[in-house]
Order: sequence, then C-alpha cells, then structure tokens
Amino acid sequence: MKLLRSLLITLAAAGLSFAADPALIRMLPPGAAFVAGVRADQIRSSRFGQYILDRFKAGEDNLNKFIEVTGFDPRRDLTEVIVASSSATPRRNHGKGILLARGRFDVSRIQSFALASQLSTTNYNGVQIFTGREDARGWLAIPDSTTAVAGDPDYVKLALDARQAAGPTLDEKTLNTIADLSNRFDAWMLTASLAGIAGDLRAPQLDGAMNGNLARSVDSVNGGVRFAQDVEVMAEAQMRSAKDATAMADMVRFLVGMMQMNAQNDKRAAELARLLEKMDLKANGAVFRMSLTIPEDMLETLLKPASMRERVAF
Repeated sequence: MKLLRSLLITLAAAGLSFAADPALIRMLPPGAAFVAGVRADQIRSSRFGQYILDRFKAGEDNLNKFIEVTGFDPRRDLTEVIVASSSATPRRNHGKGILLARGRFDVSRIQSFALASQLSTTNYNGVQIFTGREDARGWLAIPDSTTAVAGDPDYVKLALDARQAAGPTLDEKTLNTIADLSNRFDAWMLTASLAGIAGDLRAPQLDGAMNGNLARSVDSVNGGVRFAQDVEVMAEAQMRSAKDATAMADMVRFLVGMMQMNAQNDKRAAELARLLEKMDLKANGAVFRMSLTIPEDMLETLLKPASMRERVAF
C-alpha cells in the first residue's frame, strides 16, 4: 500500500493520451536502464489531478514566494516531465540520472533567483549552468524558455549536445516502447531489470520470489497510469519463458491472498484487498500482464492519511 501510494502521488505531482515530446526524447542518454514520464498538463485537468493539487495548499505560502521570485508556477507552467537513469532503481541513488522538463520558464528571473541564492555557475557550449553551493555533483540548465534540464553533469552535457542532433540517441526498440506507452497513458515507465527493484520491495514473504530466481527471470518491465473518470493502472513484464510468466501471475495471486488474510484488523488494507480482487492477471506466452481500474473516489480514500479517513468516517 505504501508503495502504491508513493508511486501515484509522485507520478501525479510531477501530468488523455499524447505521445512524449520528441525533443525531450532526443535528449535522453543512450543506454538508460530506467525511463519514466508524466504529462503534467493532462493529469492536472483530471479529477484526481485536482485532488492532488488540493493537497499542496498547506504549503501554498512558500510556493507563492517561489512563484513571485521566479515567475514559475509548476501547477500551471509545467507541461511534461521525463526522467532517466543508468540504474534500474534510480531512487536508491545508484548510477547517473537526469530530469527533462517542458513548460514555460522565465529564464532571466530564474537565473536571478539562482544567483541570489548563491548557486555556483559555469558555462557549457553557451548555456549557463547552475550547480550546488558546495560541489558540482548536480547541474541545472534552462537553455530556452520552454526547456529545463537537471541531473548528473555528464548526462546534462549529453542532453544539451543532443538538442542539436539530427535524431534520438535511444535504440529503436526503446523508442517504440516509449511511443506506445506515452500514447496510452498519462504517466508511464520502463526499466530493463526487476532485480534491483526487488531490493526496494524486500520483505520476508518475498525472499524466495521477488529477490530470487523469479526476479532474475524478468527481462524488462513496462507500466502506465491513465487518469480518466477512473484511474487505470497497467504493468507488464517480459519474462524469459512462458513458465516464468505463469509463475509470476501465480505469485501475485498468492500475495493478494495473503493481503486478504491479514486485512481483518486493518480497514485500509481490507479496502485495498477488495480492490485487488478485481485485478486482471494474464500470462500470454512469455509476457506477464496485470491491469486494474481504480474508482477515483476509492483512490482518494486510500491515499488519505489515516487520521483524516477516521474524521471523514465519523
């Protein structure tokens, strides 16, 4: 439940079916093990997007100060975000990473804000780069009024160079996968491995599956979320064999069954277990696929802090 909640909030806070911006895709580093994107403009127009925006009102004073100084309001000006990493588990701070953003940026005001904040600066091929106050492990560049790039210096250099390139740096298979996912979903991801992700999901019940041979049998994982009247979630894994795909489906069914058994004294877990009963699990050849449609009001209930849910119920 914690993983689902974090995933949905992260994807929504960062965007109906439009392909990813080709100019941003062209700036992605070759050989990336993890790529994800969100269409912020489309997500915020959905009912769930409005719910997410409402959750940020508590910190609106600080946000308003930032907007006043920089002229950039992420709730209004951010259009699309794509992130990539050389590691399949970017949140564990392994490997190099980059964030590419499309939106409306007041370059001069943002530069003035960065300089007033005493950020260090450098120049790369005519583009001003902002770095941290004490080191240069991360770079931020706003090469034009519609593009922002942040991340590992090597990746930022590659992205800025690729802006002038004739074509994308990614291989054709990855490009086709991104085109398919970004046409169908508002938020999407693909990764070349599940073994590292399994480490983030480590639990005693999973040691023999997610952290063992089954995880190593996954060649790649794709997924997406579409925010319509209801929220549609999909994930699929390319396995080594049809036998492995069937085993993955059986494992997910087993985990759902365990959740149902342990949900008797936890109302939220019981709600989630009832929802997961409707999950569609399929093994088609060597491909395992799971999909689920979540009623928007139920998703809001699941994401509310426990204290708030108790007050609403009372």
